[in-house]
Amino acid sequence: MNILIFNQKGGVGKTTTALNLGVGLARSSSFPVTLVDLDPQTHLTAALGLKAEDFAWNVSDWLANRKGSPHIIGDNLSLIVGDSQPETMPTIVPFPIKHDGFFIIDAPPVWNQTVAHLMTQADWILTPLEPEFLSMQGVSRLFQTMERQSIPRSRMRLLLCRFDARLVVHREVRENLTQRFSDNLLNGVIRKSVRLAESPSYGWSIFDYAPDSSGANDYQSLTNYWLRQKHLKTQE
Repeated sequence: MNILIFNQKGGVGKTTTALNLGVGLARSSSFPVTLVDLDPQTHLTAALGLKAEDFAWNVSDWLANRKGSPHIIGDNLSLIVGDSQPETMPTIVPFPIKHDGFFIIDAPPVWNQTVAHLMTQADWILTPLEPEFLSMQGVSRLFQTMERQSIPRSRMRLLLCRFDARLVVHREVRENLTQRFSDNLLNGVIRKSVRLAESPSYGWSIFDYAPDSSGANDYQSLTNYWLRQKHLKTQE
């Protein structure tokens, strides 16, 4: 199952979601999980305690279909390391790896032809967003862009991150998103958590850094959702 994590706005929890969803899936199943750091900021690579410049084969080589293999992180989990100075990519990018498990791409917050093509190949597009009213405008624009690329809206799933139920604006945004995008909005949210903000600086997932925290519970729920989707897909 291929999941592209994308939002045209940065700083919304995209890399945090890629990291913790990937680790959660690897911990909770026997499926192989490959993370892909497509963002030139290489934050996903750094969040796993690695330096992109230490690797000879990276995401640029993967996209160019050059021979190489992902870096093994642990049981069932590997990473295609990011490239802070990516080369110019071809307009049409092959999807180079056949995957029986989960393939999770942390995309940059920029719409380009590489992202567009990978989106057409993805089974799902997961869009983390913060609970603010401008986020709804961003979602509407993204749906319009997907429509122009003939990418079905049904592939999109929206994930509210840094949610605080004590804040009226957060509750109102969630209600509005439910009314406008009920078929796409995930029921579960990722609550605001200091532990989630701290864990990448140690090169750890939330499951390793604070396994009893709200962040770990929320990402375990998200993990369980995608495991159910995987099961449903295998039954088709």
